[in-house]
Amino acid sequence: MKRVTPAISKGISENKETMIDALYPIMGGMISKYVTQAIKEMMETINKKIEQGLSFERVKRKAKSKLTGVSETELLLDESKDARISSLFVIQKESSLLISEAHLENKEIDDAHMVASMASAIKDFINDWVENSDATNEVQLLSYGNATLYIESAGSVFLVAFLDTEPSYEQRIKINTFFASIVKKYATFFQEFDGDDSADEVLTLSMEMEGYIYASQSVANDKKKNPAKFIVVSLALLLLGYGVYLFNGWYIEHTLEKRVFSQTGEEIEISKQDGHFILEGQVGSTDAIYEIAKIMKRQSKESIVNHLSVPMTYLDERFKSVTHLGEGSLSVVEKKLSFLEHNFEQTVNGLQKKIVELEGQVEGSKVYLNKLLKSTTDEMRVLKEEKLALKKVLEVKSEIFSKLDKAFASEVYYNIDNHSLDFRTLTLFAAGNIVYEPKQIVKLSKVFEKYLRILLEYKGYINTIIIEGHTDTSGTKEENMLLSKKRALSVKYYLERLKIVKQYHMQTYLKAVGYGSSKVVLVDGIEDKNASRRIEITFSLKDEKILNKLREMIND
Repeated sequence: MKRVTPAISKGISENKETMIDALYPIMGGMISKYVTQAIKEMMETINKKIEQGLSFERVKRKAKSKLTGVSETELLLDESKDARISSLFVIQKESSLLISEAHLENKEIDDAHMVASMASAIKDFINDWVENSDATNEVQLLSYGNATLYIESAGSVFLVAFLDTEPSYEQRIKINTFFASIVKKYATFFQEFDGDDSADEVLTLSMEMEGYIYASQSVANDKKKNPAKFIVVSLALLLLGYGVYLFNGWYIEHTLEKRVFSQTGEEIEISKQDGHFILEGQVGSTDAIYEIAKIMKRQSKESIVNHLSVPMTYLDERFKSVTHLGEGSLSVVEKKLSFLEHNFEQTVNGLQKKIVELEGQVEGSKVYLNKLLKSTTDEMRVLKEEKLALKKVLEVKSEIFSKLDKAFASEVYYNIDNHSLDFRTLTLFAAGNIVYEPKQIVKLSKVFEKYLRILLEYKGYINTIIIEGHTDTSGTKEENMLLSKKRALSVKYYLERLKIVKQYHMQTYLKAVGYGSSKVVLVDGIEDKNASRRIEITFSLKDEKILNKLREMIND
């Protein structure tokens, strides 16, 4: 393992003038002479410590160096206290996309995605220099002053740790062991990651890394400094590369816009944010929206956020046509039933006349006519049952709403306007916290069980049961969005373990969604922060399945 650090090794130290003079022009003058002089002085200081006296500690260090193959410089650094970890990153190798991050409190990095790209670029730059210098091992440690960047390559990702000084040999073993555990656990997710940072795996991985950072603090030196100096130097080194990155993104977006126009005739705006392509503008029809989505999927593997709209006049026409179709279908069924009822009455009247005329004939003829009459009666009964079934399918949504309204008429946690559970009066989370209050979550689960029992009667028509997380307006929109998603996930995990959910296999129906502070609760125009910090539960139906059921019954 090679290390680009002020104390590289005694061998490199002897040729430090040649090494630094070669590195300076390669970096295009982006590292100042002040930084170069600081590196020289730090290398000389460590080499002097190695050469001091013939103490017993130095003899032990030399013996250990011979046995392990580790330089005396590295062993001298290992004798210091554990370095403090302030941030952890997981970066995809191929795309340099930031998959997940974790930080100490008040140590967050403003633009983590940019720093992730810069960390990858710095590592590639230094490794290219080492390769040109006939070195054989990959760089893992990048240091400046009291700031150190530790990079480990594993599978399809880079694993990056920001520390306030260089880690000891034992601490690197601990960090590598933790890195190996998460690579093994999330290997498939890392390979398939496409920039979607709302995935559940991103959240759970971030929480695991945050737990590791705080657990490691018990052996760290709290007086060590934050690696802000290293980040500043890294940003300065890669300003030009970031400019090229921005131009490349603009060129891709412009090319996609031209391709959409040439194939559909629609002018839209395409931008890229957080690994997603965002589509904006107005198109002529919904068919155009579907066609544009197909073009984007053929041209890029990135996910898309579709904000395209169509004129209201077009939607009105489509709505009228769909409504007319539903009314026409019901009319056809009613006409069919009326015709059959009329024929049935005529048939019964004819049969009754024949019975009167054939009373004197043999008993066998009477038995035959009775069977024929029974068959006709059964057919009429079946038709009436089908009519009732058709009516039930048409009214399934209103039937669910009616049962919910009746069952929760006196329930304070029920919102009759949208037939959902609204726990705004339940103090479930403290401000800024994602851990629910145990007593309050028990109240929530009891109300949810009552709500779920009604939905289970219509399980075949239920699409999803949605758990919505909300926050107040404290903090930034991004922080609130992540906080609300974590709260919704914590409630989802709790409800999945309920007996009724497991018994009826409803785990896959539960979905957690975070809305951040986009739907706060206002009282007389003033935000009620306690009410805004809430959980809501609602559901959606399989509308397509209901429509198909109607078509099957009409065709029969």
